[in-house]
Amino acid sequence: MSQTARSSRVWFLLPAVFLVVILFAAGILFLRARHMDSFVRLWVIRSLSQQFEGRVELGAVHVTGFPQLGVSGEDLAIHFDGHTDVPPLIHVDKFTFRLGMLALLRFPRHVSAVRIENMTITIPAREDKRNPKTSGAGKANKLISSVILDEVTCKDTTLVTLPRKAEPGKPQKAALEWAIHDLLLTAASVDKPFHFHGTLTNAKPKGEIDTSGDFGPWDLDDPGMTPVSGAYKFTDADLGDFPGIRGILSSTGKFGGELAELQVGGETDTSDFSLDKIGKPVPLHTEFRATVDGTNGNTLLHPVRATLGRSLIIAEGSVIQEPENRTHTIVVNFGAPNARIEDILRLAVDSDKPFLTGTVKIKGKLVVPPSQGKALEKLILDGEFGLDDARWSSQEVREALEALSRRAEGKPADEDAGSAVSDLRGNFHVEKGIVKFSSLTFSVPGAAIDLTGTYQLAGGALDFNGHLRLEAKLSQTVTGAKSFFLKAVDPFFSKDGAGALVPISVTGTREHATIGVTIFHKTVEKKLGDPKSSFR
Repeated sequence: MSQTARSSRVWFLLPAVFLVVILFAAGILFLRARHMDSFVRLWVIRSLSQQFEGRVELGAVHVTGFPQLGVSGEDLAIHFDGHTDVPPLIHVDKFTFRLGMLALLRFPRHVSAVRIENMTITIPAREDKRNPKTSGAGKANKLISSVILDEVTCKDTTLVTLPRKAEPGKPQKAALEWAIHDLLLTAASVDKPFHFHGTLTNAKPKGEIDTSGDFGPWDLDDPGMTPVSGAYKFTDADLGDFPGIRGILSSTGKFGGELAELQVGGETDTSDFSLDKIGKPVPLHTEFRATVDGTNGNTLLHPVRATLGRSLIIAEGSVIQEPENRTHTIVVNFGAPNARIEDILRLAVDSDKPFLTGTVKIKGKLVVPPSQGKALEKLILDGEFGLDDARWSSQEVREALEALSRRAEGKPADEDAGSAVSDLRGNFHVEKGIVKFSSLTFSVPGAAIDLTGTYQLAGGALDFNGHLRLEAKLSQTVTGAKSFFLKAVDPFFSKDGAGALVPISVTGTREHATIGVTIFHKTVEKKLGDPKSSFR
């Protein structure tokens, strides 16, 4: 009986002892938990300092839950080592993550489900002289990452690239910023590339960009040298944000290289590209390659193939930021060896049917300075063109040109003679919406017109003066009594090897042009579209 009693007391004491042990352990954990915030805070600072080899600052840290820790923190800043005159390399307003107790004992340590809010990444300017010590990328490759972030969700991220310091006496360039509203990082660490996927709304032209690729490893001495590669899709970009042009653009492409010097290649499509309030929409497709300097936004355009309607245009140039402000100067050299004049005229003339068709050769230089105003008002364009087989859609114009050709050949009564097919060549300068022609030549069989003057793109006003050169003498351009009387004046108009050289003018507008011919200080005018005008 005594043995049985002793056994009963043992079984009664075991739960009590177990309860005491649990309470004792809980007390220890409670006391440890009071210091866990400080422990995790120091662990985060130490781990990030080792990873980025820079000074780390961290505000409040809160730890909750066992055995899996929930950690939240605020005001995290990782400074670019040795640079106290620039913002932190990374700044985070708020972050949260989960960390299992066993993760503290493993190496490398894995942190899962990281969420970051309001992160700013600042890329310092590339220095003119590289640091002679081993590059950060090389050192990072020698490190064994102590922390791997399995999945990082970033809400509202801003990427900032700082320009180089201005030279003495010159204004400082502004920093460039890109706002990313959603960003997902996978297996993120310092010593090896990690995958990213992000979406952002481009400010100008406004549109949605979806991009993904690989980033890293970090170059700790020069973050701008960090490699990056990936692809992008840009949709619903409204070109109406740029004064003077319209259209909805979409683009796809790939990029790669260093963060501060990316090689970008892709395609764009704008099915309704137009010059605002001037012409008709024309489909525009481009294939491009470019080098982009992320520190200042400067872009070098390698040969770009643009197809406007059915016309191929090849261009190359640059987009360079001005030091005074954040605007850019655009310089583009272009050439179109086999374009269609009707494609170009659709942009400049608000008409459903082009008044002129044919194959045109064009080359020139376009400059868009960083001034305010519509694109057509601020662009500067110099070029030359040649149209060998121009054909006119207007029956009236064709008949007038055939009549001119017959008379110029000295066959005014021969209805089978003459032709409306013409050659058109010119050298031009465009500035403030006005085209100034230093030379504009137009010819049909038997006659050639050489003009100088101006044409207003917006209103279509014409103001040209020059000479009409005829193969035939003036008396041969008419029949009957007029021919007899004009023979007396033939010597006055036969100049420079021409049968007749007559002053001529073209005024009015593109819809209502007036052609004037001056003979003995008397101008006879013909208004196209007006059968009552006197010039026949």
